[in-house]
Amino acid sequence: VHMAGQPVVNPLSQGLGPAPRIGGAQQAPGANGLQFFDGGAGMQQPAPQSFGGAPQPVQAPGVQQASFGQPASFGQPMQGQIGGQMGQMAGQMGQMKPGNFPAPQSNSPGAYDDDFENEPPLLEELGINVEHIIERVKGVAMFKKLNEDVLRDADLSGPLVICLTLGTCLLLAGKLQFGYIYGLAAGGSFGICMLINVMSQKEGIDLYRTMSILGYGLIPIVLLAFFGVFVSLKSSFGTVLSAICIGWATATSSRFFATAISMQEQRWLVAYPIGLVYTFFTLITIF
Repeated sequence: VHMAGQPVVNPLSQGLGPAPRIGGAQQAPGANGLQFFDGGAGMQQPAPQSFGGAPQPVQAPGVQQASFGQPASFGQPMQGQIGGQMGQMAGQMGQMKPGNFPAPQSNSPGAYDDDFENEPPLLEELGINVEHIIERVKGVAMFKKLNEDVLRDADLSGPLVICLTLGTCLLLAGKLQFGYIYGLAAGGSFGICMLINVMSQKEGIDLYRTMSILGYGLIPIVLLAFFGVFVSLKSSFGTVLSAICIGWATATSSRFFATAISMQEQRWLVAYPIGLVYTFFTLITIF
């Protein structure tokens, strides 16, 4: 219990307890217990600096220190470059008036000019020729003779719409056959393309044009599926109508192939496998 009027003394400041020993060194008799590290004989302690003296900079090995009052030589070129660039920027900003900004510089004068009046239509940019699509549809529906250029300019936008229409008609009849339609179209196109390339003596045909011609030839099958929504095709009328649609699609597609690759003599040889492909589509439509 402390008495009133007597100062409170911290027992830690009186040097009570054993002094810390680090590194195996003995504490000096007059030490205050704050020497927490003693490097021993192998470690050299830095010389204490005077309170008013200037600190000595640490010099890295292999680097010569510049004398007092003379800056290092490697900093002079960089300072000159930075000063020159800042001076140029300050001069340019001084010449500008408030609110006026320089026009953006461009290598080509008309690089950013948008001429909306002379831009091509969107369908033309996408590679869709509506006139050729209409001519192909007329060639199938009305047995119209098409030019070779129209058949060479193939597209898949029309066949995709035709396959989607066929699937929609079958869906209205209670048959979900979208997967079978696209799978049969892809497999049949690949087989017909390989067969025509083997049979053709002048020039071959690619898979893209094969799918385009076979896709447009599905128009009679689409009409058959449309009649199947209202009338049952599992009858004598359905059988006769199916045979007519198969012959119609086969005749138009074989004529398109013969015109596209100039193989008029082998038209009916190609018509047989094409007729088999359309027969499979007809079976999907009826059953």
